[in-house]
Amino acid sequence: MWTEGLGLCFVRGLSEVEVIRRLGADPAKCPTADLEHGPFDLSDYDESLRYVGVAGVPGAPGGCVITQEGYMPSDDAVLRAISAGTDAYGIYFNPKGGTFGTLARDGEVALSEEIDLWPDESAPAAHWHFRFWQRRYTFPHGANTLAYAAAMAGLRISDAQGAVERRSSRRWVELPPQLHDRP
Repeated sequence: MWTEGLGLCFVRGLSEVEVIRRLGADPAKCPTADLEHGPFDLSDYDESLRYVGVAGVPGAPGGCVITQEGYMPSDDAVLRAISAGTDAYGIYFNPKGGTFGTLARDGEVALSEEIDLWPDESAPAAHWHFRFWQRRYTFPHGANTLAYAAAMAGLRISDAQGAVERRSSRRWVELPPQLHDRP
């Protein structure tokens, strides 16, 4: 499982169509394709930041995952746009170092954190539950961090492979300027 540079956001209880609308797009104009065949040039980083992939994830409750080879799924503006009436947790596996997560609840950012670090007394209880530092080699790299992100959004996902699989199809949404063109 390749997570370096991956941005993703789990959103509880929303359909693909609703997430696409909250991102300011028309669902009928959002093509389904894998990353390699998305409606943007993968070699143009700035252009690719204007698009995110949206896919449903099964579970009880289920929801959606937003993915990108970039940080936008964990961006405060994107999280506020999609989290009205629900919870969303965005995460970015920064290739320059660190894994950063942001929880948005009901349209407001509630928590920003660097995760996958050794916890101390002030660490959230979930850091102890997932024991990032003890399970490094028992499953694919980053899988426990993804489980933590899904749990923070309130999801119990029964199959998350499509969330990070590059070959999985998803609906590609072009973000409106107010979500990606900020100073």
